[in-house]
Order: sequence, then structure tokens, then C-alpha cells
Amino acid sequence: MLLSTAAAVQPLSAQSPAMIDPAIPPIPAAPTGSRRVTALMDWLERYPWLLPLLSFVAGWAGYWLVERGPQLARGIALMALLVWPWMLLENLFGRWLHRWSSGRLSPTLTAFVTQSVQQEMLFFALPFVLGAIRLSPGHLLFGLLVGAAALFSTLDPLYHRWVGRSGALSVAFQAYCSFITALVVLPVALHWPVEKAVTMAVLIATASLVAGLPRLLQAEQRGRALGLSLIAAILLLLCLPLRSWIPPVGLRLTDSRIGQTIDGLAPGPEVKSLRLAALAETGVVAYVAVHAPAGLNQQLRFDWYHRGRLLESIPAEIEGAEGRGWRTYTRKQHFPADPRGGWRVDVRSPGDQLIGRLYFRVTD
Repeated sequence: MLLSTAAAVQPLSAQSPAMIDPAIPPIPAAPTGSRRVTALMDWLERYPWLLPLLSFVAGWAGYWLVERGPQLARGIALMALLVWPWMLLENLFGRWLHRWSSGRLSPTLTAFVTQSVQQEMLFFALPFVLGAIRLSPGHLLFGLLVGAAALFSTLDPLYHRWVGRSGALSVAFQAYCSFITALVVLPVALHWPVEKAVTMAVLIATASLVAGLPRLLQAEQRGRALGLSLIAAILLLLCLPLRSWIPPVGLRLTDSRIGQTIDGLAPGPEVKSLRLAALAETGVVAYVAVHAPAGLNQQLRFDWYHRGRLLESIPAEIEGAEGRGWRTYTRKQHFPADPRGGWRVDVRSPGDQLIGRLYFRVTD
């Protein structure tokens, strides 16, 4: 029995060294950088609320810094522009980085970076959008969509279910983030007039959709993916005729009033209602102080409405300044035969974006 056991064991011990084939190279250990990135991703997964919180704080910090002066605004613009290539071309860069790194930078990592960048840019844009919103249905809807997109980017189960699995939705969401980012960076930091910023933002978002075409063409349901992208492109183009729904990011009224006197640029007492005799004697002054990023030259206009009907549009111009903003006014002295009733003065950009609104009433 012992001999047979030894005979049975001996071949195993003799053949064990022969089972290691020296021709097969050993499996290399993961690079230190990849291990660190993986560890960081694992750590962030344990605290999923941390990254959205940091993005939210960074967004409001960016808003506060831009409000502090032009030098800080240029710094914020530089940080936003550094991540813009990824925002625009992630669909191309992601695959290239995966091939260039020989698989060390996995698609999971690039998708994680994309989601993080989207969160950062949406939360960066959110305070500027909220600061420009006025009580109009279009503004409220636009602000709600930006807030919903920022919240959606933080909800990993929903984000990965809809955006992570669908190439078309991923490309469309990336284009939307590019559009919102451009709306903020162009006027706030690069001093583009808000109406031109809308046009350029549409072009940039469309370029992001075009950059995603290679990914869409490789999708399993190619026709459906291209159809969804076409719908996204149509929605972007609709922003041009519907730009009055888009808040004029970077512009807000720090003071506004209807009065009857003005000394230089110092307005007189505010009036909410005036009689026909006073109206005929001195007319009406619409005064505004507009806060804008320093260095921004922006045209605007005063639209005078009587009983809901537009009567006159008077142009004006502002230059960005620190403090209470750039002050301007318009005086109206010509009125219809019966000026009684409600009046409204809309302060708008040349692209019809609402900056502010004033009201007064004329009585007997």
C-alpha cells in the first residue's frame, strides 16, 4: 500500500515543474497610476454624495469669484476652457485614450471622467442661470431644465441606466452640457454679448453632436440613435427663434424704477401711479442699473407697452462695471390720446432676452 501510494505521488511531483511554460510571459502587475485611479473611483463610490457636493460648492464659488472682478473672471474662464475639449470631443478622445493607454485607461474611467466634468459644468452654470432668471414662463422652464440636468448627473442609477447605456442619449446629453457651458462662459468670462453667445452656444453644441456621429454609427440600433440625435439638433436650432426663453446670463438689474425726474444718472422718487396732468407735464423716466461682467459691452432696449400692446422701442447701451452696475435710462414724453391704464416697460437684449420689467399705471 505504501509503495503504491508513493508511486502515485511521485509522478505528480516530477511533473509539477514541467507545468510552468517559460514561453508564457508572467501577467504584469497593474501600473501604480492605474491602481491609484481605481482606488480613487472605489473611494468615491463609497461616498457618492461627495463629488456632487464639491461641484455645487465650486459652482457657487465660481459665481462669487466672477462677481468679485475681471481678473478672477478670466481665471474661471480658463478653468472652464480647459475641460471644454473633453466636453466637445469625449466620444473621440475616449476611444483614442483607451487605445493609446493599451487598455489601462478603461472606458469605465473615461465615462467616470465625463460624468464628473458634466456635473462640474452644470453646477458651475446653475448659479449664473438662476441669477439671470426673471418671472417669465420661458425663464422658469429653462432654469428648471438646467437644475434637473444637474440633479440627473448626480443620480448614478438613473444616469448610468439612461445615459451610460444609450449612445444617442449620451451624445445628446453631452451636447446639452456644452450648450449650457457656452451660454455662461462666453458672456461672463469672454465678454460676448448675450445674444451672440446664444448663437455660438448652438453652434458649439451642434459640433458636439457631429463629433458623436462615429459612436452613433457603431450603435446596434443605428437608425434609432441617428433619429434621436436629429431630434436633439432640431431642439438646439429652436433655441434661436425661442431665445427670449433663455435668461441673459451675466446680466441682472441691481436697481430699477419708474419716476418723473432724473439728475444726471441719479433718479428721482419712484412712482407706481400717476395722474394724466402729471404725465402730460413731465412725462415718465424708466431708470435701470444693470450689473454686467467688467469689460462686457452690451446693447439693450426699452420696450414700452400700454395695455399689453407694444408702442415704442428705445435702444440703449451698457458697459460692464463693478459695484452697482452701469446706469442708464429712457424718457418717454409722447403718449397716445388715452394713456390711462396699465403700462409695462421691458428691458431686453437685442436678441429679445428679458433682463428686467417695470410697471406703472396712469389714472384720471
